[in-house]
Amino acid sequence: MSNQDIKQIISRIEKLEKIVFGNKPTKNQVVNKEVKEELNFNLNPRAFVTRFVADKSGPKKFVLVIAYLAKGKQANNIKVVQIKEMWEKMKAKTLLGKYNDFYPNSALTRGWVNSIKYGSYCLTNEWKDVIK
Repeated sequence: MSNQDIKQIISRIEKLEKIVFGNKPTKNQVVNKEVKEELNFNLNPRAFVTRFVADKSGPKKFVLVIAYLAKGKQANNIKVVQIKEMWEKMKAKTLLGKYNDFYPNSALTRGWVNSIKYGSYCLTNEWKDVIK
């Protein structure tokens, strides 16, 4: 399923929600307004995770941890060791949860990250799709 298909489905769902629920904002609409806030890489790691990462799926959390460590720059390679260190410090369920080796594979498959060197990852042009 392409991004265009997903956007079209979301648009159709929003139209249906307006018909069914009227003009009251749904939970998803409120969350989307918060997500549109620009990522702030100057926050401390815990605040960044709480604000931008905690409510995402595992692969999206993985990408956003890389984005934080790379300060949003695509050219920076981040080692898995660094990612796991940050993850271990915040493995509470309300933050990152338990790390799973499936997360990097899923992020690679979706094109959000790339692995140029063994044991390290960098962001791709599509990594910002994670925050939409």
